[in-house]
Amino acid sequence: MKREELKQKHLNEENEKIEALKGKVLNQEEKGWFRKTHAWVDFRKTFEVDSYKELKNGKKKPIKAVDYLTGNPLKKGYQLHHMDLNSEHYTELIKDHFIPLNPQSHDTLHWAYTQMCKDKEFVNRFVELLNKMYEINEGKDVKDFK
Repeated sequence: MKREELKQKHLNEENEKIEALKGKVLNQEEKGWFRKTHAWVDFRKTFEVDSYKELKNGKKKPIKAVDYLTGNPLKKGYQLHHMDLNSEHYTELIKDHFIPLNPQSHDTLHWAYTQMCKDKEFVNRFVELLNKMYEINEGKDVKDFK
């Protein structure tokens, strides 16, 4: 078998396994396998470039995507956050259901969401507290006081 035929055979087998997983509650091993597939890797790459800047020479320079929460550039190990937390939908690659986040933002989002699910007013109190800290500290960050 030629290299291209082997590659296509592998992709077909991978896609068949993905189809078999659709609608199933996946365990951690299955989720890990899925995140190594060509489908996932290619899908994830679509989040790495936000747009393109037209250069004077007519070429286009990619503008890297940023962490949605912080606005900071995505780090190499950024995480693609599933907004749909239903495990049965894990293999459904719907772009509007994902957001790229750096690891700390991802952890913070999961923590805040868990708190909000317990108490909807959590978000209001959290924002109120952040605004009060911002006002007291005149917009300075903790590192500005060192």
